[in-house]
Amino acid sequence: MRERGELILVRHGETVGESSVRLYGATDVALSELGARQVERAAAALRPEPFDAIVVSPLSRSRRSGELLAAGREPTPALRVVEAFREIDFGAWEGWTFDEARARDPESYARWGQDGLEFRFPGGESRRGFLQRVRAASSDAVFPPGGRTLAALHKGVIKIVIATLTGLEHEDAAPLPVALGGFYRLRHDGARWRLIGGLEIAHLGELDSGAR
Repeated sequence: MRERGELILVRHGETVGESSVRLYGATDVALSELGARQVERAAAALRPEPFDAIVVSPLSRSRRSGELLAAGREPTPALRVVEAFREIDFGAWEGWTFDEARARDPESYARWGQDGLEFRFPGGESRRGFLQRVRAASSDAVFPPGGRTLAALHKGVIKIVIATLTGLEHEDAAPLPVALGGFYRLRHDGARWRLIGGLEIAHLGELDSGAR
């Protein structure tokens, strides 16, 4: 009988736009040299494990991370692009740090801290809309309970996928740390997905940006 399914959720690496400190959601920023090295470290750590498919978003930082994770694997896992796994659209805040958002748009920043899921980024997406689209895409068709899937995704997307698959409340998953090039491991026990351990970052070594 085939072993239980496993899912590895890797966050893409650092970008030329400095995703470690700046808000990039809908903006398509490429991986930086550091980001590529971070993902290559993750790929090396996961090399002994077989995977059926690699799930990515349409954004280049996710797709390139998926390609790096697939490199050197035989057979090469299929790259599956899931449109709904784009990061949240930060609207007018795209490219800003949170400190810049507080200084440039104090009214919206105050609501960001107060409105919870009802907050909509100015000119962008609401938290609730983001949550709903990622939840809807986190299906057995994308993450087969009996399969072995690797995913190279975004910070916010990873948190929602974990919450959706494990049954956590969104509020409980929100504080989870998600490092650039780090990953989480989920395993299906025949009834449900379970989170196995915490954030894995040992493979990053000196390349860990510290951003969570």
